[in-house]
Amino acid sequence: MIRSYAVDDQIKSLEVLEGYIAETPEIQLIRSFTNSVTALKEISQSGKVDVIFLDIDMPNISGIELASQIRNKCNKLIFTTSHSEYAIDAFEVLADAFLLKPYSYSKFAFTINRLFFENPIMETNTRKEEFFFVKNKEQDHVAVSVRYADIVAFESFHNYVKIHTTQKIIIAYLSLKDVKEQLQLDEKFIQIHRAFIISTAHISYIDGFKVNLSNGLGFCVGESYKSEFKESLTNKIVISSRRK
Repeated sequence: MIRSYAVDDQIKSLEVLEGYIAETPEIQLIRSFTNSVTALKEISQSGKVDVIFLDIDMPNISGIELASQIRNKCNKLIFTTSHSEYAIDAFEVLADAFLLKPYSYSKFAFTINRLFFENPIMETNTRKEEFFFVKNKEQDHVAVSVRYADIVAFESFHNYVKIHTTQKIIIAYLSLKDVKEQLQLDEKFIQIHRAFIISTAHISYIDGFKVNLSNGLGFCVGESYKSEFKESLTNKIVISSRRK
């Protein structure tokens, strides 16, 4: 369980953050503060937690000043602010992440996943099992865990993305652009159409430019994606060296 504190003098912003934490089963909010002076006093006297979420632009003691005093009280420090110009200052006090308000739940969850759940790159450059959290429309927007290894395909679906997994379909309020930019997709994932990103690990067979996946789905490779598709699979096709 990830234990956390949250400090933000803006009540509405704090409520949003508290809501995100409540929807993420792996995180526990120990306490939230709206006053930076109170936060300094109590956090300084408390035990160490896993992460502190800290606003920057606050009266009396700014988030930057507060961070310099309590950085040793957390493993990870995440700044939240409406002002992007504070980014450099934030990382000078050893911040691990910077969330620019208003940030979405997906951005929040991807940040938590990056800091706490992704395995470091090993010498063999292989990826161990990893996962991320996303809100599932089919489960009243509850945050669910998705393992990369279970993903068969991402499908653009109106204003959502269908995440086809080996167990079920998750409908998330994302775009394929969000998927490509915010998820840690490796070379096993390839876009074959403007509406589809697939996992090559789940390809059952290929018939020309029609790709059939392990869950029974079949997609035709888009014209503008054919060259990249062929290139990505060239070294995976085994052909006999014998002459006919």
